[in-house]
Amino acid sequence: MPLRRVVGFAEALSINIGAIIGAGIFVISGLAAGIAGPAAIVAILLGAAISILTGLSFVQLSHFYSGEGGNYAYTKRVLGSYAASVFGMMFVAASVVGGAVVALSFGSYLVEITGASLFVPAVAVTLIAVLGIVNYVGVKSSARVSMVLTIIKLAVLAVFVLVGVFYIKPGNYVPFTPNGLGSLFEAAAFIFFAYTGFARVTTLGEEVKNPKRTIPMAIIWSIIISSVVYVLVMTVLIGMAPYSAVSASQAPLEYAINIATHNALLSYIISIGALFATANVALSMILGVSRVSFAMARDSALPVALSRTNRFGAPGVSIVIPTILMMVVALALDFKQIASLSNATALLGYSVANIAAVMLTLREKGSRRLFFRSRSFLFAPILGVVMCASLIAFLTPFSLYILAAILAVITAYYFIRRRLAVRGKGSSKGF
Repeated sequence: MPLRRVVGFAEALSINIGAIIGAGIFVISGLAAGIAGPAAIVAILLGAAISILTGLSFVQLSHFYSGEGGNYAYTKRVLGSYAASVFGMMFVAASVVGGAVVALSFGSYLVEITGASLFVPAVAVTLIAVLGIVNYVGVKSSARVSMVLTIIKLAVLAVFVLVGVFYIKPGNYVPFTPNGLGSLFEAAAFIFFAYTGFARVTTLGEEVKNPKRTIPMAIIWSIIISSVVYVLVMTVLIGMAPYSAVSASQAPLEYAINIATHNALLSYIISIGALFATANVALSMILGVSRVSFAMARDSALPVALSRTNRFGAPGVSIVIPTILMMVVALALDFKQIASLSNATALLGYSVANIAAVMLTLREKGSRRLFFRSRSFLFAPILGVVMCASLIAFLTPFSLYILAAILAVITAYYFIRRRLAVRGKGSSKGF
């Protein structure tokens, strides 16, 4: 059964915003403030700049290719099967682990709000199972749930900004760069975690109505809206409470609103917003990883069973298996290390997307199929590659070691599979 084109612009935009605005702003904001102090506000803008540059590359690629699988599909078309396999499998691994961590964040917030004696991993597993079911019954249901969750969390963040602006203390912005300019780039490397969902809608290329227009517009507008929200939230957050105090909290927005207003109801509202935000990101991660798995299986880069669709027109097996894997790995993990590892894989993937956009633009030479026909566009993806590669250097050594190990495993997997195929011991259909 073929996939169905049922996702319009509003749903596409909500899926992207839902993937971007989530645990990052509710948790990473405090981490970034601890690294760079008030300069974390500038780090937000730096992260936005990288997202916009890379987002333009995705606009170019998604307008030219509108298939399922997002960057995996683009990479295969432009750079070949090896680069695509590396990105695709890394994306799947990072999404499974990232989804589990986001679900654990949901569990932690729920326990904190209710005060109940709940086992956090059990809460995380339950959330993943529910969201897996939502995805299983079709992308339309996933898009509708994502839209509702997105509206709620944007409303909560609006409350935070509109209330918090009256409690800003200008002295909290001084000194602006207490840890030096270098900390600005380190903070930007972590802040980028809060932007990594801006290409999520590209994984649904065959389920979006009028994809050559809808996907580019959803990417552009989601980055603009998220950037404005992030800058406002970070500015108010640091203005309300000293950055050193904010950085020590696991729930920085709730902490800041609590010590500034001493209003328990407002703190509760912010916590509820965090719950909806984390649930929304987990939903979008299952959505994204299932579509990339589906595209890879259809190309025989993963077992072909993952390419089967269910009676709802969704890739059922590619939803069920990643969902089960997320449930399995929903164990206590260090958030900073996981965020760093997630950023490393995302930055590598976005570097590949920028390179693919450069190669495509040069190869097609002003073709009408391109969104940007002028060669002056090349400035954006080239600068995007430089900025992505630069930020990777500021991530934790742990994440870089794990990234190298993942690359080695994926490379070995790819060439062993090819060798077996050549010998006739592993046909593409059976793999």
